[in-house]
Amino acid sequence: MPLPVTPSYERRLRDLRSLSPETAELAERIALDLKPELLSIASDTLEAQLLDLMQEVAQQHIRCVTRLWDWLSAVASAGALPVKHVAFFVYDAAALGGPHGVVPE
Repeated sequence: MPLPVTPSYERRLRDLRSLSPETAELAERIALDLKPELLSIASDTLEAQLLDLMQEVAQQHIRCVTRLWDWLSAVASAGALPVKHVAFFVYDAAALGGPHGVVPE
């Protein structure tokens, strides 16, 4: 079951879309693949984490893609996201996150 579409999700996705339509589309793809029922955190927390990270990608913050990769990997390790999709999502985010989106610690 994907991440539930709530009014706050729709509002934040709309805001993200006005900033970067491509990043919003990626966020939607990730949300559709998530299985929040397999995690011990609330869906609204998962939603906030995803959209906060995607906001950083849209704004091209330093290390934004690295942070997204860490988060996606943790979610996949918990079984709530197909592991094979993490690389595809990170690849797409790297194209959107700017020249400093992938910077090692």
